[in-house]
Amino acid sequence: MTAWTVQDLKQWQSNLLHSNRRAKTSQNLPCDYETFANQLLRRTKLISQLIASSWLEGEKATKIREIFTQFSTGHDDSDLRELLTGQKPNLWAQRIFDDDEIDLYRFEISWNTFEGTLNENQQAIQAQKPPYFTMVLPYPPRPVLGEFTVTLDQIQNWVNSPLQEDNKGLIQNPFPSSPYIPLTTC
Repeated sequence: MTAWTVQDLKQWQSNLLHSNRRAKTSQNLPCDYETFANQLLRRTKLISQLIASSWLEGEKATKIREIFTQFSTGHDDSDLRELLTGQKPNLWAQRIFDDDEIDLYRFEISWNTFEGTLNENQQAIQAQKPPYFTMVLPYPPRPVLGEFTVTLDQIQNWVNSPLQEDNKGLIQNPFPSSPYIPLTTC
């Protein structure tokens, strides 16, 4: 598996939404591919919303920023994992990963990108053990608010936008309208 990028997911979702490729895609790929890719889209949105929520004002935003900052400066990742599994509902109520599933991933934070990646951890076939994937979460500084970057209203609208699915479960709105809001592939 090569790295999954946000651009890969955008292309995949666009093909399904704007053409009749769903049937062709299903014929050429394992049947669980669409489920897997749609799960990535769901997580992409939720983690993007989580990161954007840390750019808002208030105690919740400050605590979320602290979790990302502490993890990236050498602290263990237990607070980040609790946040991503919905175990800190006072900060973030959305469950992004199941408790068992999160153990499949190792996390890294990138401070200088707006797009994250998902990479497979190469292991010897007989000795494989978790984590199987490394998820690089983008955590750039919030841009200066303005009409040419991103406004506070755009950030708040993105953070509060619900997941929308079509009748087959495909996420309809996984990407923010502003390129200054981070995206992740996970």
